[in-house]
Amino acid sequence: MLRRYGKMLGGALAILGLVSTLAMATEMTCAKDDGKGNCMAATDPEGRTIVVVGEGLKTGEPMDCVDRGNLIACQPLAMASLPPVSFEMTCAKDDGKGNCMAATNAEGQSVVVVGEGLKTGEPMRCVDRGNMIACQAL
Repeated sequence: MLRRYGKMLGGALAILGLVSTLAMATEMTCAKDDGKGNCMAATDPEGRTIVVVGEGLKTGEPMDCVDRGNLIACQPLAMASLPPVSFEMTCAKDDGKGNCMAATNAEGQSVVVVGEGLKTGEPMRCVDRGNMIACQAL
């Protein structure tokens, strides 16, 4: 009976040890990518370079990695982003339907924007969203 309890306790400890290593994410830095946005090697916190699989990552980017036993899977590190900063622009061209298509920024440069309910010459508040500049009437 003592042997039976010993086997059960040993098995439970082995499973607990395996689960704890699988669930723990480690922050690493991509050391080498394939040029297509896939990280192939990373540097761990101790400075060792190891083979990883990480999509959407380039050399030098921080990432969270999890050891899945047969491979180390990585994903981009989730970082809190700052709220978008708005700036004022003047609509330079509209489509005739009340939608601003181009604007003049503070430096006098013309840029493409998306602004509904705006006509040429109207001031507007804009936010750069990365893939577009969205504008609203002041």
